[in-house]
Amino acid sequence: MKKIFYLSIVSLFATVSCTRELDDLWENPNKYTPKPEHVISGLFTNMQQTRFFKGDYGEWYWLLGSENSFIHHAQIITYVPYSASWCQWFEAYPYGDMSKYPSMVSGNHDRRFKALYSELKNFGLIADELSELSGAELDDNLIYGQLSTVIRNIVALQAVDLFNKIPFSEAYRGTHAMFFPKYDDGDEIYRSVIGDYKAIAEGLPAVYEKMSAKAKSTFAIQDIFFKGNVDKWVRFINAHRLKASIRISGVEGDFAKTHIAGAISKLPAEDLTFQCPDPNENRLSNGAGGLIQRGWYEMHYMTCIPDVMMMRMNRGDSLYRVAEDDPRLPAIVCGHAIDSTFEKVEYTGVSMNWNRNRYLREKGIRVPRVVTPKGITMENYVRRNEWNYYSPASFALNELPLYLFSLGEIDLLLAETALKGLANTGKSAGEHVRDALVHSTDFWYMINASPDYCGNMPTKVDAIVHPAKPDAAVIQRYASTIQSEFNAAAGIEDKMEILMQQKYIHLNMLQPYECFAELRRTRHPKLEPVTSGSLVNAVAMWERFKYPASELSTNFENYSKVSAEDNYTSPIFWVPKDKRNETYFMPKQLKPGLP
Repeated sequence: MKKIFYLSIVSLFATVSCTRELDDLWENPNKYTPKPEHVISGLFTNMQQTRFFKGDYGEWYWLLGSENSFIHHAQIITYVPYSASWCQWFEAYPYGDMSKYPSMVSGNHDRRFKALYSELKNFGLIADELSELSGAELDDNLIYGQLSTVIRNIVALQAVDLFNKIPFSEAYRGTHAMFFPKYDDGDEIYRSVIGDYKAIAEGLPAVYEKMSAKAKSTFAIQDIFFKGNVDKWVRFINAHRLKASIRISGVEGDFAKTHIAGAISKLPAEDLTFQCPDPNENRLSNGAGGLIQRGWYEMHYMTCIPDVMMMRMNRGDSLYRVAEDDPRLPAIVCGHAIDSTFEKVEYTGVSMNWNRNRYLREKGIRVPRVVTPKGITMENYVRRNEWNYYSPASFALNELPLYLFSLGEIDLLLAETALKGLANTGKSAGEHVRDALVHSTDFWYMINASPDYCGNMPTKVDAIVHPAKPDAAVIQRYASTIQSEFNAAAGIEDKMEILMQQKYIHLNMLQPYECFAELRRTRHPKLEPVTSGSLVNAVAMWERFKYPASELSTNFENYSKVSAEDNYTSPIFWVPKDKRNETYFMPKQLKPGLP
């Protein structure tokens, strides 16, 4: 058997000292013609390290930093303006009229569309290389083709969720690329991908067993997600099969039910995360470097917690009470000490009533004095912020385990499955909601306890920044409270409101694209109406993103066939017909009484 190299193709090109070896391996080192057994595993590893899994500094900088970003308008984060000028600027734009929406609304999302193809090009290259193999060499490398398909499909469905129709069947052709691929219907892509998930999950153990011992050892090194654990891959694939099937269940019921029943037979038994192979990639040092973290760090002042989330976690007054409020609250949100003793800690969200916020600011009742951890001590940060932000210890200053899937998310998918009778899960929907609260609490205290860069701080400050996880009995009691409220809700829609409130809280800023997709699919949780000046419900929600302008010039013939839907108002195919005219907003503000 030919020798298998462990290094990725990226590493080979980066090593100057390997010039002579490159000359031997490639007729022309500047041209991509390596032998397949040298590079297939490395091409796969590179796919695992794309921005779609590791995050991207620029994307996150603009997601958080642009008031026009969906993450603000979907009330996953928000921020408190410093002056009335922002409110006046806000009122000057026709935010309620989608046909006149500012062009910068999509922020960095045109790059996301392009990256779908540029950063997943290795899928086609792996297919090219595999087509040249046979026998034992094919057996040793076929697993990379199977799993690169999974990665490609996960990202493709994320793109469908944003753009509806995308080039898919004629894309990713490797060296046989079609320069002008057609756009495929979103439902066709979903059906194809879900079919792939089923076939790969069922066949992957046999593919792995045919590999030689040396090939399995190589796979364990190259697989940065699960270190060659095929059982985890099968469960991960089934989790995505479950999620994708539920997403289309409102328009493809019979098809979805079959796949949901198959997927739930083997789902993850633990939270699935991974670490960057190079710790410096996802680390902040003096405010520089990092991927997701750098965007979070530099735009931290934009990450206040909206009331639509805060008032579902902090259920009484502004002070946090262990026995009454959501046990996840201190791990997700950084508390504000209201006196110098650091004994009393409050949690206050931001209303979408900008008139109210302006009144509080002008009266000096609540002023965002310090809004970023940059250049200050955590002691000052905890003492001086009067609105609450996503915790720097869990987000901006955290050596974050990168997210793949979590038990809390799976529980909520199973809750919807049971609620709508999509399959027999073995539990009631309420029991799954209760499980979600418990597993989500475990997840967020694990994240908060990860190594971070908050620095040394007094013990009482550290107790706020790194809160102790509540006792299991406290967590169970709160989970049972939410279960009881869920069970008492009048019908499916009222129960879905509670379920999706929990999904918002669990996934929050960590997975905003997922929250945004579920918001548009279900119209839950209901958002707080946006009020500014004389405008009420001043923000309309868009249903999809527009294609990059480059599509008009580079793929005009195919783009022209979908151009009629290239707007902000055409729903993604998976939105049920009875949901398409349903409002995103609740009828009144969450906090009455002030302007």
